[in-house]
Amino acid sequence: MENSMPPSRSPLVRVATQFGYDLDETSLLADPRVAATDTQSARLCAVLIEHVSGTADAALRYTISQDPDYLGGVVADTVTAIERAWRAIATLLAAAVTTGAARQLTPGGTRAAASSSWRPAVVRIAGASGGPYPCQIGPQHWNGWARPRFTRDVVARLMADVDEQWRRDGAQPDSMPGQLFVSGEVLLLHGEGVREVIAPDDDDMFAVGAGTWMWEEWPD
Repeated sequence: MENSMPPSRSPLVRVATQFGYDLDETSLLADPRVAATDTQSARLCAVLIEHVSGTADAALRYTISQDPDYLGGVVADTVTAIERAWRAIATLLAAAVTTGAARQLTPGGTRAAASSSWRPAVVRIAGASGGPYPCQIGPQHWNGWARPRFTRDVVARLMADVDEQWRRDGAQPDSMPGQLFVSGEVLLLHGEGVREVIAPDDDDMFAVGAGTWMWEEWPD
């Protein structure tokens, strides 16, 4: 029963696209270089992530994924589980890229990622609520901080999360809300009226806050 779901429609494959990768789960499961237990664990992690991400109420989704102090810490275990789930999938994807089971998504389909300097990762903004956010990061940094790039779906969630934080705080956070346009650009609003428009790169990824926000990889 465990493998009754076609891999092409599995939660793990869908979650992999949030990192910007096309995952061939059948190839991954058959590859002896990747532990079967790691793949199976990642599949369960993907189910948890999709369940939480599918919560229609944005405020409730924000609380479940980002506010461990809510109700005296009742949801703290869930928060920890989600953080570990994202990291586990990022680790598996890194192995899948190495073996050729995962390729970078591009507007025209997919391409081999072995020659790319980008790698799957999970990040957050230092000192702020929010995340984990799946992304790709490269070797370049800005003042010691990561310079990630995100898929459209993740950018939309990022914008919604920052907006929700703004509503809860009742004041402008350090990282102000933005907007993802249908035309394919992201508008970020910074302090002192600064506006930044970010267009997608050749891989249809968005370098949101890269060089302006203090992005850091999610700690173990």
